[in-house]
Amino acid sequence: MSVRNVYGNIEVILRRIEEIRNRFDGYSSSASFESELQNASLKAEKTGHTEAGMGAAGVLEESGSDYDGLIEEASVKYNIPTALIRAVIRQESNFDRDAVSPKGAMGLMQLMPSTAEVLGVENAFDAKENIDGGTGYLVDLLGRYNGNINRALAAYNAGPERVKDDIPNIRETKDYISAVLDFYEQYSEYEKGED
Repeated sequence: MSVRNVYGNIEVILRRIEEIRNRFDGYSSSASFESELQNASLKAEKTGHTEAGMGAAGVLEESGSDYDGLIEEASVKYNIPTALIRAVIRQESNFDRDAVSPKGAMGLMQLMPSTAEVLGVENAFDAKENIDGGTGYLVDLLGRYNGNINRALAAYNAGPERVKDDIPNIRETKDYISAVLDFYEQYSEYEKGED
């Protein structure tokens, strides 16, 4: 591992620490903090992933490599970075093509049934259809918001009807944007290192 990668990983860790501090600033008791920490640990155990030691290389060592060809195809077709597609997939489903959210979003890029229908995605659990449809949708949102990635991601998460002139004041959406941008940066750095 090069010195540049070590410093990059340290910067990622420091940013993550700051995000965690900001997240828990509003809690008045240590019981709430412990509860949130326990929930995060359970989620990490359930998915088989932990945040500790997750540098850029760690992110790509996960199961997403199964979809490299499909992500590359969508990247070329829609002229969008592979790192951004990977980041959205990582945050949406953690590369689980069979994922279903409590709200009914499906597949790798977590398409709602109505969105999948509009996009012409017949089987949201088919990796190729899901990645193609989700990437096309993301590109449409980027166009709608004049390339503003924060607003496009907010719309991807909360729905375009909730994103007018600014990002909605929804904690989940703000956390979503932050997480996707972190993954995007990590994947971008990793891809640069592979060249």
